[in-house]
Amino acid sequence: MIITAAIDWLKSAMDDSGGKWVMTSPFISPEICELIVQGLSKSEATCVIYTKLDPSAVASGFLSVRGMRSLIDAGVEVRHVDRLHAKCFAIGDNALVGSANLTGAGLGSSASANREIGVELNLDETTTLRKEISNWPSIMVTPRDLDVLDKQAKNLTVDQKDSTIDLENYSQLQLAETLLADARASGRGLWVKLEYGDPKIDGWQQESWFASPKKGRPSFKVGDLVFICAKETKDCYAVVEITTEAEKQPDDYIMWAETQDEGVAERWPWINRTVPRWVPDQLVELKLEEIGVKGQALQNGHVRLSFDQFTMGVRALARLGNSLNRG
Repeated sequence: MIITAAIDWLKSAMDDSGGKWVMTSPFISPEICELIVQGLSKSEATCVIYTKLDPSAVASGFLSVRGMRSLIDAGVEVRHVDRLHAKCFAIGDNALVGSANLTGAGLGSSASANREIGVELNLDETTTLRKEISNWPSIMVTPRDLDVLDKQAKNLTVDQKDSTIDLENYSQLQLAETLLADARASGRGLWVKLEYGDPKIDGWQQESWFASPKKGRPSFKVGDLVFICAKETKDCYAVVEITTEAEKQPDDYIMWAETQDEGVAERWPWINRTVPRWVPDQLVELKLEEIGVKGQALQNGHVRLSFDQFTMGVRALARLGNSLNRG
């Protein structure tokens, strides 16, 4: 059977299968790690995932260090295989071999999905597949290995322009590289900030500010980079840079607050001023879960991002921006 959207196949297989799950994928995204963890919590199954600890894949936003940590914490055996390229999922008696990685784009769950094809195997073929994978030389991945991988990815130099990239796409990719180079700077904080109400793309395309609740002075610093996430849609659609330390109820903020609901300035007394770093002309659908953040983590309106989360988000924005330009 030919499978074009592997996410439905994978969910169904995990719901119906116990035993041992074996998956191979060079690229892994945080939301698919969460899907696997949730599937295991409802099953008696064990799980082994083979991947490749490639710093360039982390730096490019294709391999999630945080996601792999969550897998290990949930009891998944993660193993490194040199020169891995295969994408195979053997779930109980079911198996799928194809082109899709364990990512939202690969499996078809993200807004910007790849065009992928997989082939479902019969029971004899599934048995042969499991045997072949078990014969690969592999090394168990530990949390310390992930620490080293994260450091290696952050220390990578910025890639040079690929001569095969067309100029229309290059503007997006160049912007991504510049932003990620800045994100690697020592001491620079990376965040996601929840935006209440409708997305305000025009507002973020100029000097602006955001407010924080009255739970003490917020921890934002000058130079920190912040994803803006629309509360209603959970889309992370813009990146801004903080230009000031937190100010408590400055005059211009008070004047604005007087035009809003009563008590806004009291409930949200702190503001940080910002400048745009990457704000599209139209809303892009990069869901919060695609960068490995759960909605409940934003109860205070903002949360820190790890470098690999920020990288994954920036790379996804670049790909989505290219798609919008081509449209």
